[in-house]
Amino acid sequence: MAASGPVKVRRTRQRVEQSTIDKMAEFRRQGVSFQEIGARLECSERTARRYVGNVQPHLVLPATKPDAERDPRFLREKLLTEFLDLLYRDPELRQWSVIRRPVGNGHDVESGGPPSILFMNEAEKQLKEKLSTLGAHALGYLASDGRSKAQFLREVIGSLYSDYFWWHKFKFELEPWDLEGDEVWRPFSERPPIPDDGPVDPHGLDR
Repeated sequence: MAASGPVKVRRTRQRVEQSTIDKMAEFRRQGVSFQEIGARLECSERTARRYVGNVQPHLVLPATKPDAERDPRFLREKLLTEFLDLLYRDPELRQWSVIRRPVGNGHDVESGGPPSILFMNEAEKQLKEKLSTLGAHALGYLASDGRSKAQFLREVIGSLYSDYFWWHKFKFELEPWDLEGDEVWRPFSERPPIPDDGPVDPHGLDR
């Protein structure tokens, strides 16, 4: 006579191939849960936990990036570009960046051009050198305040600006006869030294 009641079915463990275990381990290193590993590889969560339960996931934290607006290197490059753009478009510098050339009995004047590359290059060197000495906090204050920018620009290249301006203004207004030479403006470092004629005898000035 057959026994009554539910029939118990004995389950046997299914052999898991090494290639499947390797995939489980790789998924686990990536931080995939045991439940998700089982779903992907068509096995139970318990099976996945049994084979790779000791594998620790490698958590990859996002790289810490400095705030670009506070990065001193970014601020220096940003400020340098801003200052050079102001100089390149400065109306006073453009007004006196002129060339006077003889045309027949008159003169042809070309004006309104940009400052010379020699001037721009010298201004870039001086500004870059000074910006490199400023700390992160000073750079932040400078970048955030228009009056500080104007003051900084005057302090750093004020002498250079004045020299370039008056050199051209003098050349244009006070030397109208010197048209063929058209000597090019150069920064102080590229100018020939002023000749030393020796000491002056004050007693001989009235002779």
